Amino acid sequence: MKIRTIFYLMGQGFMNIIKNQLMSFASITTISACIFMVGIFYTVSVNMDYMLDAIETTMGMTVFFDEGTSEEQIIEIKGLLEARSEVHKVNYISPEEAWTNFKNEYFSGKEDQLAGFEGENPLKDSASLEVYFARLETQKDLVAYIESLPNVRNIRQAEQVVEIMQSFNTLVRYSSLVLVAILLIISIFLISNTIRLGISTRQKEIEIMKYIGAKDAFIKGPFIIEGAIIGIIGAVIPLSIIYVFYEKVIEVVTTEFVLISNYLIFMNIMDIYKNLVPMAALFGILIGLIGSRLTIHKYLKV
Repeated sequence: MKIRTIFYLMGQGFMNIIKNQLMSFASITTISACIFMVGIFYTVSVNMDYMLDAIETTMGMTVFFDEGTSEEQIIEIKGLLEARSEVHKVNYISPEEAWTNFKNEYFSGKEDQLAGFEGENPLKDSASLEVYFARLETQKDLVAYIESLPNVRNIRQAEQVVEIMQSFNTLVRYSSLVLVAILLIISIFLISNTIRLGISTRQKEIEIMKYIGAKDAFIKGPFIIEGAIIGIIGAVIPLSIIYVFYEKVIEVVTTEFVLISNYLIFMNIMDIYKNLVPMAALFGILIGLIGSRLTIHKYLKV
């Protein structure tokens, strides 16, 4: 196909959109809503994965031991844990370090209340191990293993935080599939109606072209291009909206959820758009092409 012909088909595709402005607007709006939902759920999902990856090796549990457990026994357990694939690292907290940490946390600026504790360590039997995860999803298995070890008295863990983040991520993914599927069907339906209007307004012209021997591709071309253009425009609009408001939303979220702000580690928008832009563009074009192709085969007998 000659370049001049390609430009002609593209021009006709644009003309079809202009002639059927109302339906074109409805199609673009619906595709934009569909891709906007895809973009939002994708952005939330990748950020949740990013946060989980970022905190994976910084979250862990503290293992406490029975009174009378020797340092040698605790070090032996430390070696067993370090050998497991679920563990990122293990820190040994001696009774002296535990007492120092306790004083710094609870008696900072109140040193006068420590009178009477000179030379004594109330936490002399509080040696512990800080165990950091290599993978958060193995937390339950690791806890079960540690509980089976001798002399383990108690395990303090942040299980609820991990479960909430993982559950929310799963909810976002499944919800996105349902909503996107609904919007996808609506988008294809509206594009089909837009293309059908274009066919009806050019019916006589199409009949003349068929009569003088125009090829099928030449007749179908403007309608296929029309669907693709609608899809591209429908992708550009939501991508622009997400790009503009991304940083503002992050600022609001970190301000409103101060208690968990330490866990809210967001990705750079450009890192997200490396995958989101081609995905959204392809998604928009495919919706447009599917809608136009379905209509052409049904209403345009060439």
